[in-house]
Amino acid sequence: MKSTSSAKLRSLRAVRVLSLAAAACLAGCSTTAPVDYARPYPKELPPGPVLDVQVFRRAKTLEFTNTTGTSLGPGTLWLNRRFSRPIKEAIGVGQTVVIPLTEFRDEFGDAFKPGGFWASENPDAVALCQLEVPREGQAAEIIGLVTVQSVAEE
Repeated sequence: MKSTSSAKLRSLRAVRVLSLAAAACLAGCSTTAPVDYARPYPKELPPGPVLDVQVFRRAKTLEFTNTTGTSLGPGTLWLNRRFSRPIKEAIGVGQTVVIPLTEFRDEFGDAFKPGGFWASENPDAVALCQLEVPREGQAAEIIGLVTVQSVAEE
């Protein structure tokens, strides 16, 4: 009789340990590292020109090439007037930039949801892409970019 009760106790302990491990894994998968650039969209800034720079949403990245005659940035790249990511160095003429979508954060620190096979939530679409560029001695300017492909083709 002792062996039956001790076997049940071991079984119960194993279930508890596995439940805690599963909960820890799920909690670890849903957290994102905090960033210092999470902030609200600057609604007070007037819209500037729309440049003929085509932005493509790939599976889990954002890709564009500076097809203008001048460098772009540095500044902040905005998606959907919600998610942002700093561009620390100027993007030269003809330079192609590929940025992981998970690097874009909203004012609460939540990451852009790129989707994918293992995603637990529907992916975010890229409806609007803008570049906030500071101007010397003036307010920053919001420059529009042309969103060509807003949903990832898989």
